[in-house]
Amino acid sequence: MWDDLSRWWRVEIALWVCYWDALDRKDQPSVRYCVNHSLLLSVFWLVALIGGLMVFGTIVQVLQGGCR
Repeated sequence: MWDDLSRWWRVEIALWVCYWDALDRKDQPSVRYCVNHSLLLSVFWLVALIGGLMVFGTIVQVLQGGCR
C-alpha cells in the first residue's frame, strides 16, 4: 500500500513539474496531458477558482456598502 501511495505521489509531483515547464515553453499538448492526468493540478486550479470568486464577492460586497 505504501509503495502505491509513494509512487502515486511521485507521479503527481512529476506531472506538476511537467505542467509548469510546459507552460514556460508554451507547449499546449504537454500542458493538456499534464492537466488531464493529474489530480493535484485539478485540485489546485479548483481552489484557485474558488478563492478568486470569494475575493471577487468580497470586493462586490464592499463596493455595495460594506459589511454591516
